[in-house]
Amino acid sequence: TLVSCWPRGAVKDMEGATDLAKWRLLCENGRQRWFYEDDRSLPDEEAVRHLFERPQNRIERYHVGTPSADDFPPFHAAATTGDALENAVQFYSTLQWEDGHWSNDYGGPMFLMPGLIITCAVTGVELSQPRRDEMVRYLLSEQREDGGWGLHIESPSTMFGSALSYVSLRLLGLDPAHAAAVRGRAFIHANGGALGIPSWGKFWLAVLGVYQWDGLNPIPPEFWLLPYWLPVHPGRWWCHCRMVYLPMGYIYSGRFTGPITDLVKELRKELYPQAYNEIHWPSQRENVCPLDLYTPHSYTVRFVNWVLGWYESFHSSWLRSAAQAEALEQIHAEDANTDYICIGPVNKVIDMLCVWFSEGESDRFQKHVARLDDYLWLGRDGIKMQGYNGCQLWDTAFALQAIVESGVCNVHIELLFFFSLFFFPPLLFLSFLPSPSLFLLFPSSSPFRPRGEALRDARRRARSECTRGMPRL
Repeated sequence: TLVSCWPRGAVKDMEGATDLAKWRLLCENGRQRWFYEDDRSLPDEEAVRHLFERPQNRIERYHVGTPSADDFPPFHAAATTGDALENAVQFYSTLQWEDGHWSNDYGGPMFLMPGLIITCAVTGVELSQPRRDEMVRYLLSEQREDGGWGLHIESPSTMFGSALSYVSLRLLGLDPAHAAAVRGRAFIHANGGALGIPSWGKFWLAVLGVYQWDGLNPIPPEFWLLPYWLPVHPGRWWCHCRMVYLPMGYIYSGRFTGPITDLVKELRKELYPQAYNEIHWPSQRENVCPLDLYTPHSYTVRFVNWVLGWYESFHSSWLRSAAQAEALEQIHAEDANTDYICIGPVNKVIDMLCVWFSEGESDRFQKHVARLDDYLWLGRDGIKMQGYNGCQLWDTAFALQAIVESGVCNVHIELLFFFSLFFFPPLLFLSFLPSPSLFLLFPSSSPFRPRGEALRDARRRARSECTRGMPRL
């Protein structure tokens, strides 16, 4: 009996969607970027120019949610667990790119893309219309029944997700009279307005100019001037924590805010139930909406924030300048070391803001702009910002492990092995080490580990495949 393996699921919320058949995914050595055929702002790159010479492939149709029945041939109905595993591997193999990796959606958090949209609005970076349309579709598709948006796509509504998503939709051009905007405003006002948005939300709204910096607990960059041996030095914090608060501190210390446009003035009216100029901002520092308050601030946290607030009132301008210079030097180092991808999506766009406020449209700023597409993914629900520039390595490594562990590919174990080396150059050194090192890749209980002459032959073939085309040293 033949069973269709045409994947279930359809495009989510088509309102405002582009012609999905015109999107192409460009994969270059693991780098993934989506481009639209009629986009007038396509980068002038040879690979992009040739991208639309081919038709949309089945992998692209699968990701945007428009696959055809011919894309995935039917297979025999499984009678045993082994049959089911073989069918799964057969289907999964149809989604593998020619270079061996699997592309996939790494979205989920709702607070990532608003930072990118606000940064582009402040710096004047124009997002192409197809991207804007698909971003709007994504945000509309994730709106909750109560009118709000969550911290992530599985979360109930929060003020953090709701205020930032609402602002994003307005910056992308959504009319305030649109039904989704009306419902979003009603939810925000019913829960006290955007005054109670958590700290990261306060930061983004202040950058845009719809929240006052006096409403934030201080983020002094002077911490970076402390001796490294002190436990409170930021260099001893968790990497994602310190690399977010590094550029945040720089921007906070300069009270940098984007231009106050007519849209910003409208948002000042739309986000709060009271008049913007009547709000007492210092009293909002500890104000967090109950929907977002997972753990109340302790007396210790409140005391530390009070001390930092006192310091902010009397800080030395010389010390502040030295701290800003140190922070900016660290930011430039992060950008250069990661080729402007940065450690994650949050500090990526804040670093970009720092470069803009300190240098304007410099070469470093343009390098930041060129890497924005790496974080954007087009899925069945629209364009979202991913948790990093993809999960290619994870998905391919786990897929390889799962296929090997399933036991259905024992005949091709050597092939899978040298493919793993070819796809992951950092593992190339294993092919030059003594044979026992190869057993690190396979469980000792697995009957499918290559042994004896087969193992030695696999190592030789792996080394040959991995070094093909490399210049001789």
